[in-house]
Amino acid sequence: MTDEPDEVVDAELVDDDHLPALTEPAPTARPIVDQHTVLAPGELPALAGEGPKYTEADFYISQDTADRAARSKSKNTRRNRDYTVERFQAWCKEQGRVDNPCTTATYTEYGAHLIRQGLKATSISAYMSHIRMWQPVGKRPDATRFRDQLATYRREQPRANRRKQSDPIRLPHLMAMLATCDHSPAGLRDAALLACGYGTLARRIELADLLIEDLTITDTRIIVDFVIDKTHQDGDLKPTVIPDRPDIQPVRRLRAWLETLAELGATDGPAFRALTAGGTLQSRTLATERGDHMTGDAINTIVKKRAVAAGLENAAKMTAHGLRAGPTTDLRAAGVTGKRLNRAGRWADESSMPEAVYVRYGEDEEGDALLEIPVYKEPGE
Repeated sequence: MTDEPDEVVDAELVDDDHLPALTEPAPTARPIVDQHTVLAPGELPALAGEGPKYTEADFYISQDTADRAARSKSKNTRRNRDYTVERFQAWCKEQGRVDNPCTTATYTEYGAHLIRQGLKATSISAYMSHIRMWQPVGKRPDATRFRDQLATYRREQPRANRRKQSDPIRLPHLMAMLATCDHSPAGLRDAALLACGYGTLARRIELADLLIEDLTITDTRIIVDFVIDKTHQDGDLKPTVIPDRPDIQPVRRLRAWLETLAELGATDGPAFRALTAGGTLQSRTLATERGDHMTGDAINTIVKKRAVAAGLENAAKMTAHGLRAGPTTDLRAAGVTGKRLNRAGRWADESSMPEAVYVRYGEDEEGDALLEIPVYKEPGE
């Protein structure tokens, strides 16, 4: 028996396009779940690929909406934020780093850069908050490492925690300052401003923004409608009442100033106006940002000028913010606490700010707390 060679079958070569197409199984849609997913009994998670088909129109807002968003913070806050961001951008450019969206390492290192400059801890915290909020939502850096660094800085450099505070303008100071105000237009304006500032615990920009239309004067009180303040950004703000009193005389002083303002030709608009040396309204045609309104710095200058004129011991350290700290301290010394104190200055009811920051007693004014403990007596004495 002879061996036969294995039979070889040559396959016929054909073009690929004559072959039947190979079909792959369709991929299974993947459920979309994460740590935030919440499903009711029997409910299935969404699948990848499901959902609405967005178009270009879904991602744009109008120019009006964009402009309103740009005005969402006060001008002062926006100015501080813009300055902070510009400094951060310059540093990133110098370091060859991306500023937006920045990495957590860049954010942390910039915090260390500010710490090395020896800035106040509160300033550093504010700057870094501005920078983080400037980053896109969802891509903001983790601030944990920076906060740890800042906590160490506070602990190792206690001087970095000190705050520069203006001296409070308390009632004796206020009366001395009012005594410097004569019957000239500037004197009447400054007296009304001081009385109104003390009576409302107002910030300087709130006084500068106040309108004549916001004031209602009766024989016994002044009702002030602050449209908005730092705490009530949504404008949900109750009127502030300044009761008349024989020492400060806010009703008489404000009436006298508004009558003078009307004689000068202003019966509406800003309640406190810039004046010329001759006592007429200063032209504000070139003041494109504030218009007829004074600036907060101008209010501050008036307060400082009156403190110096009154010969107050700490006049150099007094600012318009003293008109907020002073009456807060006086109210607390008179026994006003809690919600009553907070509402007087338009703070939130639960805020600890008035007690912690604005109550500024003079040295040893509260007395030695240990003396409040009764002297020990032997039993039977």
